[in-house]
Amino acid sequence: MEKASIVMNTFNEKIEFLIPAIESYLSQEGCNIELIISTIEDDINLDLIKKKYPKIKLAIMERKDHPGKSPLGSFLQLNNALKYITGDWFSFASSNDLAYSFKIKKEIDTCNKFKRQICYSSYENINTEGERTNIIRFNDYNYKKHLQGNFVSDCALVSTNLLKRYMPFNTELKNYAYWDLWLRIYKREGNVFIYNPIPTWQYRQNPDSMH
Repeated sequence: MEKASIVMNTFNEKIEFLIPAIESYLSQEGCNIELIISTIEDDINLDLIKKKYPKIKLAIMERKDHPGKSPLGSFLQLNNALKYITGDWFSFASSNDLAYSFKIKKEIDTCNKFKRQICYSSYENINTEGERTNIIRFNDYNYKKHLQGNFVSDCALVSTNLLKRYMPFNTELKNYAYWDLWLRIYKREGNVFIYNPIPTWQYRQNPDSMH
């Protein structure tokens, strides 16, 4: 059974969002999951996470090295967590989004079936109450369209071998860091992307979300 490493960034998240997000990845079916929580040393939920999930890996940044909740802080947390990854596959997760129990296996199977190294899926938008507002759909990969705007989500599944060749994320680009990663990969690897039209996760839209 293939193993996937999930890095979940969190920063003083609302506990009513954080726990369901963690549980949604711990309950993945048909694959071996390694969940890594990436946070800072004074996160208000850190003690609770340690107590409730003692087997989860923690990637903890010192407070002095973190600029606070921001796109820069998020990608610094991601870069800090990379050294903990041991799975065959990698996926990013936010601490207020939810994954369907089939997300990781479906995306691994899709990559293997089409011999690709990155799978990006449709997803659902949900509001703060968890109600679905709409479904976000995409098309098969097109490089020219990708130059115009990023449609490969941050939560896409990536082969770890491929990911590590292109790390770390360029934190100076802030919210464009993932888009930059995808384009750098295409430039050297060609079309290693595959689109899965079945929604596999839910994106929670909050007033304080970092779009």
